[in-house]
Amino acid sequence: MSQARFTVLAIMVSGVIGTWIIAQEPDSQDGANVIATIRDCNIGLVNEVDVSAQESGVLTEVFVEEGASVALGDMLAKIDDRDAQVRRVQVELQKEVAEKEASNDINIRAAEKAAEVADAELVESEAINTESPGAVPPTKIRRERLTAERSRLQVDVAKLEFDVAVLTSKIRQAELDQALITIDRRQLGSPITGEVERRFKDVGEWVQAGDAVFQVVRMDRLRVEGFVVAAEYPPLAVIGKPVRVTYTVLDKSDKAQPRKQFVFTGKIGFASNQIQAGGEYRVWAEVENQKYRGQWVLRPGATLDMQLLSE
Repeated sequence: MSQARFTVLAIMVSGVIGTWIIAQEPDSQDGANVIATIRDCNIGLVNEVDVSAQESGVLTEVFVEEGASVALGDMLAKIDDRDAQVRRVQVELQKEVAEKEASNDINIRAAEKAAEVADAELVESEAINTESPGAVPPTKIRRERLTAERSRLQVDVAKLEFDVAVLTSKIRQAELDQALITIDRRQLGSPITGEVERRFKDVGEWVQAGDAVFQVVRMDRLRVEGFVVAAEYPPLAVIGKPVRVTYTVLDKSDKAQPRKQFVFTGKIGFASNQIQAGGEYRVWAEVENQKYRGQWVLRPGATLDMQLLSE
């Protein structure tokens, strides 16, 4: 039987400080499906993300503290966005004006009506002169012809102004989208579901774009990493193989049943192609973590043995 290793953790349970002795279980006595035991594996994180500021400014609000559980998208903090909010209001008003202009074709219709009248007057004068040559002075004919041409040009100008108003409305929409993006970039949201491991900045501090403000880690799924002797188990022989990790929690505050056993299972998800100087290669498996009395059983940084099982 292999000798178990122990880690002692002091915790608060229901207002009473107790002691957990977390021990790795010895190898199974029956050993029926245990191919090998990978010794001294390290528990590591699957996801560890630094949440950084995307815009420079003063940190005005912090919504979470270290140790808080957060879901994907939860708001963690906010950078002063008053100037961005003012810009948003300005652009919204400009967009409203542009949309009204873009939906107003009165100038086009007025220009078209004026052109119709001018054309009609010219046609009438020319018809009179056809029946009675010289009845309408040539200067009046030329003036009416010029008026008709100017009216047709006014129609083109009105249509051009309408097209410009439509484009201006689209520009204002793009400016509004940019203003909203700027506001959104002043808000720091969690990129993953996990727990706040560290907070690097306090309210009132100036942060530069790129500065880390929080560190969020995923605790519900962890990675167990160790080394396998290549001569005994080549990479192709272990990749995809199921694994098992067993922990026993000795909770001295529970006199009736102090021993709480937890079993974690997974599969070898990675086997390195690189053999190290000692003839070993690196492997890891991901396992679903569990909680006992509100505390995670497995913790990153701890070491344990991992059993490699047969299919």
